[in-house]
Amino acid sequence: MVNSLSNKKSNFLIFLCWAAYTAAYVARLNYNASMVEILSQMGTTKEAAGTVSSFFFFAYGAGQLVNGLLSKKYNTRYSVAVALAASSVINLGMTCCNGIASMKYLWLLNGVFQSILWSSLIKTLSDNLADNKLSKAVMVMSTTVASGTFVAYGLAALFSYLGLDWTTIFYVASVLVGVVAVLWFVGMSTIKKEQTQRENAELKIKSKLTLKPVFVISIVVILISAISNGFIKDGITTWVPSILKEEFGVPSSLSIIVTLLLPVLSIFGTTLVNALHKKQKDENALNGIFYFATIILTVLIIVTLRLKAVPLTLLLFGGIACLMAAVNNVITSIVPLYSRDKIDSGFSAGLLNTFCYIGSTLATSLLGKIADTKGWNDVFICILIFTVISFVVCVISAVLNKKIKLKQKI
Repeated sequence: MVNSLSNKKSNFLIFLCWAAYTAAYVARLNYNASMVEILSQMGTTKEAAGTVSSFFFFAYGAGQLVNGLLSKKYNTRYSVAVALAASSVINLGMTCCNGIASMKYLWLLNGVFQSILWSSLIKTLSDNLADNKLSKAVMVMSTTVASGTFVAYGLAALFSYLGLDWTTIFYVASVLVGVVAVLWFVGMSTIKKEQTQRENAELKIKSKLTLKPVFVISIVVILISAISNGFIKDGITTWVPSILKEEFGVPSSLSIIVTLLLPVLSIFGTTLVNALHKKQKDENALNGIFYFATIILTVLIIVTLRLKAVPLTLLLFGGIACLMAAVNNVITSIVPLYSRDKIDSGFSAGLLNTFCYIGSTLATSLLGKIADTKGWNDVFICILIFTVISFVVCVISAVLNKKIKLKQKI
């Protein structure tokens, strides 16, 4: 049972969590958004440039697991503020780098500090919001990725168009997360701390054992889905500007502008999944639907790349962005918040996000290497393989869970 905040304070808490994670997203995606310019100015390979993102994703993913375990012990007023402030300093440090070697270690450190955020924010929401506020929290937090990506890529496109150096976006991100760090620290002081009233530990263990067959199967499959989700979502976001420039001759600034529209479209995906979840409570069945649609769109992209059909290819990219946003929302928000009676929300949020970023780590370096050696067609064949695997395991899980629930009713 949760000691929930008043309606006004609940809304303010949701806003603070949204602002913190949106700002953090700007301060992590600004590198990816500027990669076309960095590649051009530094004359490095895609694989080498991709390792900077991979270093971040590795640190972020590993840190998610650690911080998920420790989040229940954090005073989030301080931990979130420190994480944002550290990211601000690191972004400032990136402006002094003159090569990939130094960049990747700074971005690794950025991943370490930013890994504190998601599990802490979800845990804070879970501990303080009433059941009737969870849907709103899920919906609002699902827009953080779109909002942060839009700002990061929008600024990168603007600065590229104006002929400004790629370091400009790191200066702006540094100021942004610094301001939000102060806002969080001050804002959280106005929110009355509420403690979660837990049931007796032995009763919780018995409850978990009763639900074990269905719950364990679901979590294992969701972890597999999370890897594919991170691989596809961040793989597409990272490399679309390069694809548009190399395959269709689109200028750097325009390719970044087109890319920033993808997260805007993804908001439709998060809206859709929140509506569908009210009718379909099996998260793996939901993800199976989205992965099946992604299979179709990926096959079509492989065809349109060969036909050089720019408008249709862009539309398909937008479709995949919507679908992967929906899957990501299921994995990182819906499951941790709606399963809070079965498993600690901070831990589950950290664990699931860890697996998403395993996929993200693979995507930036592996897809960059494939693009360098084989070409973009093989990149999407690789994405297709990940999508098919996730679709199959989601379907198997949905069928097994349905059978188990039917047996429990008999």
